[in-house]
Amino acid sequence: MTFFYPVIVYFVVFAIMNQAVLPMLPLDAVMGQALTSFVAGTVVYICFIATKKRGSDGTGRLVYLAPVKKSTCIGGVIAILWLGCAGVAMNNVIAAMGLQQISASYQQVEQAFYSSNLLREIIALGVITPLAEELLYRQLVFYRLRESYGRLTAVVASALIFGVLHMNIVQTVYAFVLGLLLALLMENYQDVRVPLLGHIAANIIAILRGETEWLSWLALGEPLFVPVTVILLAVTAVIAGYYIRSCKNTK
Repeated sequence: MTFFYPVIVYFVVFAIMNQAVLPMLPLDAVMGQALTSFVAGTVVYICFIATKKRGSDGTGRLVYLAPVKKSTCIGGVIAILWLGCAGVAMNNVIAAMGLQQISASYQQVEQAFYSSNLLREIIALGVITPLAEELLYRQLVFYRLRESYGRLTAVVASALIFGVLHMNIVQTVYAFVLGLLLALLMENYQDVRVPLLGHIAANIIAILRGETEWLSWLALGEPLFVPVTVILLAVTAVIAGYYIRSCKNTK
């Protein structure tokens, strides 16, 4: 159960921030999320990474500042495009299933997080939150699960933990599917910055979609909604199949 210790610490810090610190600060929900994610991510880094001996896998160093390899750049571009497609497709599927309407907790989260200005939302929810979450779920939870139970279990279990801990049905379904893709990227590239870029891309696209008319032509009921969703799901599945085969062909 060592894989769960960082999660416990992360959410204890979250609880302390939400209950004891944020009420004293003049911050809206979005900036409160940014501050809490930054503090929780920093505490997790100090407790579980910075205290370890430096190693070839990035342990013990500030992983986001490690030297960039060519494979990281290639993987980063793929991650941005792949997770961007997957994020749009999953939002369309969730809309078609009507999950937003049956989840009151999701509606509350959406109302709180989309109540700030666009720039703050992009910085807080599009960048800072993914930074903290990738450090926790892929750099720590995924690797710990992989060491104890193997990579298949690590991919599925880390995605499940990532999804369930979002605490509402809409975000659980969305985060679980994207968590699978992010874990596959982590396994294939062994560099947390690759899934990080994909996570950032998916979040920013979702923010822009919710706050602008950028993807209004993909709204439920529009003529292109179904065909584009099918195409994006197919692209997502094909790339996922490639990475799954790649995992099977490597030791």
